Amino acid sequence: MLAEAPTVLAVTDEELTIRFVSPAIERVLGYDMESLVGTNWLDLVHPADTDRVLATLTGEREDDGTEYRFRNADGDWVWLETTVSEDTETDRDCRVFTSRDVSDRPRFEAQFRQFVTHTSDVLTVFDEQGNVEYISPSVERVLGYKQDEMQDSDLFGYVHPDDLPNALTEFGRMIDEPGYVAVIEHRYRHADGDWIWAESRGQQVTNGPLEDHVVVTTRDISARKQREQELERQNQRLERFSDAISHDLRNPLDVLDGSLELARETGEEAHFERAERSIDRMYTLIDDLLVLAKQGVNPAEIETIDLNALSQRAWSMVDTQDATLETEADDSIKADEGAMLELLENLFRNAVEHGGDDVTVTVGTESWGFYVTDDGAGFPDGTADLFKPGYSTADDGTGFGLCIVEQIVDAHNWEVIATDSESGGARFEFICRNS
Repeated sequence: MLAEAPTVLAVTDEELTIRFVSPAIERVLGYDMESLVGTNWLDLVHPADTDRVLATLTGEREDDGTEYRFRNADGDWVWLETTVSEDTETDRDCRVFTSRDVSDRPRFEAQFRQFVTHTSDVLTVFDEQGNVEYISPSVERVLGYKQDEMQDSDLFGYVHPDDLPNALTEFGRMIDEPGYVAVIEHRYRHADGDWIWAESRGQQVTNGPLEDHVVVTTRDISARKQREQELERQNQRLERFSDAISHDLRNPLDVLDGSLELARETGEEAHFERAERSIDRMYTLIDDLLVLAKQGVNPAEIETIDLNALSQRAWSMVDTQDATLETEADDSIKADEGAMLELLENLFRNAVEHGGDDVTVTVGTESWGFYVTDDGAGFPDGTADLFKPGYSTADDGTGFGLCIVEQIVDAHNWEVIATDSESGGARFEFICRNS
């Protein structure tokens, strides 16, 4: 029965000198069982694997098995998998283990390499110091970098500065706490210079050839993050919408109700006129509220826009009285054209309402994005509540124009800064991260 077993049973002394091998040794490795008695098992192990095999078979390693190369009777190297018996009688100074030929496994390894090459995830193997020992070819498809270019790189140098402290902390935990699985969401610099959102999952390997190494898989989750951010913006828009419905529409409704009651009692024309103004006010509020509730950015609609031409188009849609528009945009920007048109219209309308009929509005570009500035009255009450829904210093303003502007800015993942212009008027600077 031992001759037909799929594994070879071996008994050695503490120095791994063979005392007994089962008859299966002839079928599996080609040796006569008696010819190996008295020889050392390590003498037949590949030199590159000797230390690892010795540590396993003598119990210095916590794991009870290993794979390594072993010379058969024909002088060829075959792959063995050896498992140490848990029932070794240490008081008799012997080692008992079983071995089997796993040379066919390279077929699986070839399939695994093909999987690693074509998977949508990037597989990275780090040593304990964070140095890259291996990165899969999929890095070129996912992140745009050549495999050999990243092989000797400091991958943490590609992580967004705001996300780097957490990434380093989590990597340290994987080193210090074997078994800890880290899941990190972070921004990663793509080869084209843009920041993408990535999710990295990693864990330290506790046995086998990759023992003490950290294996990490990374995938692009930009589309998912974009959906999450858009959902968050939609929730914010709905919250603002509900607040405005409950508060800002109530005031003109109260005025309308009171005016109609007085009109019935007195019949005076002034009360009817006041009621009509309240109705007009509600229509204006409803228009702005609908824009506020619906305003978003479709990633598929992001395109390169001629800011000068779009500014002229937006200017033509606003009652600008005797105001003047000057365009100094030297560069184009990337944006959703419809949303940008809404943004510019609101800024132009705001400039005329607060700066006067003859205000001059200027649109220009800088290396960081673009600006809209005027020579009007500026911000006499400061900028703290400027983008708050319903906030306006104009008697007939709805207070939603700049709130809509801020919402469009957020949807583009930009930043807006309100400050005084050189002439003392208003200046809005738009920091465009994707332009």
